[in-house]
Amino acid sequence: MAQSTIYMVDADGELRRMTPSAPDNEDRMQALVARYPELITDGNGDLLLIRREQAISDSEDGSSRWSLDHLFVTRDAQPVLVELKRAVDSRLRREVVGQLLDYAANATAYWQAGRIADSFAKTVVDAGEDPEVVLRGFIGDQDAAVFWAQVDANFKAGRIKLVFVADEIPRELARIVEFLNDQMRADVRAVELRWFAGDGGVITLSPRVIGETERAAVAKQSSGTRESISRDEWLQKHFGSAGDAIQAGARAFIALVERLGGEADVPSRQGSISARFKGNDGMAFSPLNLWAYNESVSFSLGYLSKRPALQEENARRQLLDELAENVGPLSTTNLQGFPAFKVALLAEPAVASKMEKWLANALVRMR
Repeated sequence: MAQSTIYMVDADGELRRMTPSAPDNEDRMQALVARYPELITDGNGDLLLIRREQAISDSEDGSSRWSLDHLFVTRDAQPVLVELKRAVDSRLRREVVGQLLDYAANATAYWQAGRIADSFAKTVVDAGEDPEVVLRGFIGDQDAAVFWAQVDANFKAGRIKLVFVADEIPRELARIVEFLNDQMRADVRAVELRWFAGDGGVITLSPRVIGETERAAVAKQSSGTRESISRDEWLQKHFGSAGDAIQAGARAFIALVERLGGEADVPSRQGSISARFKGNDGMAFSPLNLWAYNESVSFSLGYLSKRPALQEENARRQLLDELAENVGPLSTTNLQGFPAFKVALLAEPAVASKMEKWLANALVRMR
């Protein structure tokens, strides 16, 4: 489709003609999208950059096979996978669709909890900034541990957004995107990022979002709306038919948190029951979460590493080793991650008792 000339009025009131153009190379487009993600946003609001060229594996223990152009998250903890191509790239048809679906399928299957938070931290540190400060500026008063855990839960469950970006979106790709968005749980979008050039090297960008059909918008908006739910309702909904051990373990988790003076409540995103305690600074923190999607309890080391007493790796390693002694092997030994164990283990009174003693001692150090 032919692009029309657009006009810009400068500070002196002079009219400048901007004619249709194209990016010099793909890297320039990627850098602009990474720096200014508002170029590709839609109704979900602002995006937080996790990583450019995010590595994707195709097996549990496999090395990185692919590289995703951009990984972002929304304030609602929804991961956003972005693949970018120039219009002159012959792959900007069916091939790019298969490519991004490949990335999404393998990433959601083999992604380890805590990896997204780790990638974000590396990106921010590489830029010379503080990850905690940058994240706080994005999520505000949300609990960081709950936010990252919800990101992981959404990723694992396929509650993601797939975005194709190009300076011109072919009609064939637009039709495929609209079809996928109607059929899939994931949100699928294409963003046409048109380029216009003027005198003196001035560039104007004009984004247009494609893919959100009215039917899909209504269906996904209604499915994403959550009415408040009590803790008992949450347990019944997620664990009501999960077996006696899981139900007993979940009750034991709640009981030990409350005996130690904490609160075990359902956060607004409703993916977990979060254990919250007051720190010595009067601020609440959440060291543990009970997750519906994998029936596990996660230990929020990635978040707790910012607390004064746990900034040293040895302090975190000691807590992790002690936890493993009580509940057995954990999902990860990453000292910046979110190691987890199956909640059914807490159905055994001896294990629940050990866990409670461990948490009581750990809270002294965490606070």
